[in-house]
This record gives sequence, C-alpha cells and structure tokens, in this order.
Amino acid sequence: MALIQCPSCSKRVSDKATNCPHCDFKLTGLSPEERDREWRRVMMAKREKVVGQSMLALLIAIAAFTYYFIQQPLPNSWQANTAYGLMIVGVIWFIVNRVRLVMIKRKP
Repeated sequence: MALIQCPSCSKRVSDKATNCPHCDFKLTGLSPEERDREWRRVMMAKREKVVGQSMLALLIAIAAFTYYFIQQPLPNSWQANTAYGLMIVGVIWFIVNRVRLVMIKRKP
C-alpha cells in the first residue's frame, strides 16, 4: 500500500482509497475530463463554504454595530466592550475569508 498525492488538495492519500478523505475528491476510475469536472466541483464546494463563513462574519459585525447603535451602552461597560470586540472580530474574520476566497480562485 503506497501513499499518493491527491490532485485536488495535495495531501497524502492511500492508493487504495476511492475518494480523498480530506476533500472528497474521487480518485479512481475517472477520465481526464471527468477528473477536471470533479476538481471543479470540489473547488466550487470550497468557495461556497468560504462565502458562507464570510457572510456569517459580516452578519456578526453588523449585529454588534446595530446593538451598539440602538442600545448606546455606557463607555467602558461590558456591553460596549463586547460590542466593540464582536465588531472587530467580525470585520477581521470577513477580511480573512475574502483573502481565502481570492487564494482559492487563484489556484490552477
């Protein structure tokens, strides 16, 4: 039993495996055009997952901003600090996911 490299995620997989356990890429019994179609399907699933995470991050940031704007908690209270923290986390998570999305699209 040898280890081969998955064409989709480049992780090591058993040559006896029919699907990659990491990215669910079908490894056996595919013609070159079917392999290309399968690779595009896996990449589309990755993109959809990252876009979903990106939207969740944006939703968290908007919800925290809305709470802060409507409730107007006292400065330096735990409510204000939590709202600040969630806004920052949401925006940073959104930016990181957008960079990940660009990197996924750039893969050959």
